[in-house]
Amino acid sequence: MAGKKGAVGNKDFLNKVTQTSKGAAQNVSKTLNRVGSGTLQVDDSRKKIEYIDISKMEGAPAEWNRYPLLKENQPDKYLELKLSVYEKGIEDPLVLWQRPGGMYMILAGHNRRDVCAEIILECRDEEGFDEEKYRSVPCIVYQEDEIDEEGAKDIINDTNLYRDFSKLPEKIKQQIVIDRLETYKKRRYAKGERIDQLMKDFGLKKSAIYDALALNENVIEPLQKLFFDGVLKKKTVMRFTNFPKDTQQWIYDEFREQISDAKVNALKKNMTRDEITQVFQSEGKEVKRLTVEIPAGREDEFRELLKKWLAGEARCS
Repeated sequence: MAGKKGAVGNKDFLNKVTQTSKGAAQNVSKTLNRVGSGTLQVDDSRKKIEYIDISKMEGAPAEWNRYPLLKENQPDKYLELKLSVYEKGIEDPLVLWQRPGGMYMILAGHNRRDVCAEIILECRDEEGFDEEKYRSVPCIVYQEDEIDEEGAKDIINDTNLYRDFSKLPEKIKQQIVIDRLETYKKRRYAKGERIDQLMKDFGLKKSAIYDALALNENVIEPLQKLFFDGVLKKKTVMRFTNFPKDTQQWIYDEFREQISDAKVNALKKNMTRDEITQVFQSEGKEVKRLTVEIPAGREDEFRELLKKWLAGEARCS
């Protein structure tokens, strides 16, 4: 469509939108400045800026980088970034790790690389477009033997702190919290310092961090997945921390189709498996918790009578 009378090319479009998006571009620039001046644990202050062709860059392994790409997770932020890069080019260098065969692994800058590739694809046929501005971009490069895999992962973690943590999927947030605490531990932070640093880095409440730890350590993965998939609420899945993991696994194996917020919230700490079964077999009935006072020493008698009563109700329904 470029060059036709009355047509608006990609270059013209980006120019027009950029003129009305100064604030958005400035916000992205400030955001990226946090990456440029972030808390890298390796000394990059004396490194020279190198200009590397984006075609020689490859993404870090998915298991190293927990954060979804902006285009997938926050398309509005991706557009703001695209406008900023189009107007000013890459202001903050990407961080790369040289790999065998002449390629470079991106440790910081996946979104900036993708934005540059997209701008080139969309605007290369426009008159006056400077492709080299987006093709060879400023980078900080670590040589192959200069850092190891753990150092590379640390850089990825540290340079991702600027993201809007609250908008990430629950599973990703959980993994990041656990990973960051482990990173702080390796850096010899005391336990309290780890929590304080995580609160500062991500704006989390202390209770949310402890919930993440409890969920990770005390709830089996299949039940965690029900929370991540939106089947159970966070408050609900945390009730499973009241039960040993073998009981959790038994509940999942026996009643996975009946597990719901209502049923799980009806479970009480120290319930026997028979009592748990009664809760999950009360299909079609509203379940409520009751507190009953009975004479001391007659607990077993009461449980047996209650069990028979519930069974009788079930036969009559």
